[in-house]
Amino acid sequence: MKTIYKQPSVLSPLQIMRSKAFDVQDKRHPASREMTKSVGTINLTATIEEDTQTANLFKDHIPGFIAFICFLKKGNDILSVGRGNAVLNRMNKYVERTVRSAFNASLIDAVVRSTKTLDALYLDATDKKDSEIPLDQLYNKSEVNEYAPEPASEKQISYLTSLISTNVTDGDERERFESEMASLSKDQASEMIAGFKSGSY
Repeated sequence: MKTIYKQPSVLSPLQIMRSKAFDVQDKRHPASREMTKSVGTINLTATIEEDTQTANLFKDHIPGFIAFICFLKKGNDILSVGRGNAVLNRMNKYVERTVRSAFNASLIDAVVRSTKTLDALYLDATDKKDSEIPLDQLYNKSEVNEYAPEPASEKQISYLTSLISTNVTDGDERERFESEMASLSKDQASEMIAGFKSGSY
């Protein structure tokens, strides 16, 4: 017997009111709520030093090699390390511009690399607090139910009960099927009936 496990359907917030699916200015919209969590001030500190370790690797075969390393921190925690370099030679002979180019490159590299770390910190912070508000607190029940999946009919439930008793011999398996029936949608019930008829279950 082939057993197929299905996740119960979960109503997406965007399904609640299709006419307002892209009205992100609505404070109840999930995108607006997500934007609110991302708004604020992030105090970062950039510490930039001469990257002597990298410069020493190039000094013998590339004269005029200039390198910087940038440590981007949030408080005392390092978020990222960025590196930038440039070469001072007759093709690139302006000292100030060459040095600033390497300096800016290290800062840009650190900022770009920090975005992944900031994402991880953001996820950690939002996971620690339950920031999701139940849908029925954001929308009235008629709005929530308007686009909710249609529940399985009594006829479908009755037919499924007979199919389960006929085809499922294992007691625990039968109990699992019967416990799922109360939350089945009409479409899910149809799929399950088709599965029993085709021998998939």
